[in-house]
Amino acid sequence: MQILPSLASADQMHLGEAIRALKGCPCLHFDIEDGNFVPNITFGMKTIRAAAKLWEGRMDAHLMVTNPADYLDFLAEAGFCAAAFHWESTGYPLYLIHRIHQLGMKAGIALNPRTSAREILPYKNRIDYVLVMTSEPDGEGDLFQAEMLDKIKTLAECSGGRYQILADGGIGEKEFYAVKEAGASGVVMGRTVFQSEDPLSVIHKFK
Repeated sequence: MQILPSLASADQMHLGEAIRALKGCPCLHFDIEDGNFVPNITFGMKTIRAAAKLWEGRMDAHLMVTNPADYLDFLAEAGFCAAAFHWESTGYPLYLIHRIHQLGMKAGIALNPRTSAREILPYKNRIDYVLVMTSEPDGEGDLFQAEMLDKIKTLAECSGGRYQILADGGIGEKEFYAVKEAGASGVVMGRTVFQSEDPLSVIHKFK
């Protein structure tokens, strides 16, 4: 299982320290929220650029924004290896998939809890991964929704190995094993990692 620590859950006043504490972890996950598509705002371009200079491993972005196309060139220039846009944010997913690939990144589609897995199946041969939101963004304490396990199972059954499945939202130890059994190949972990005294040891534990 791939473990992606989400920097949005780190102490925002000490991001540099949080990044250095994860040295040796292969990948860092950026939840980019614009205050429009979701209520919260996380990272601006300057902060992302500064964090990218500190980080030595891979970086992937979860674009929780209204206009994901506006961010793609910047992410590629900053060295990101993958970007997922929300299905609900666009009427033209194929354009975004092609653009992400043109920029040399892996392309993912993120799904809010209310969106059916079957909506994206016509694109299953074109994407590299699906990011399943297992909680409402900035919702009720970001509580894990067990109903999303069926969505993960559906996507796993239909994948044929064509795409990876990542689960994101409210995932602790109990939820980790549940999404793994359902067919996820990776998880995004925020509070579980960054609220620990030793974030890197948490990642090694789950791996």
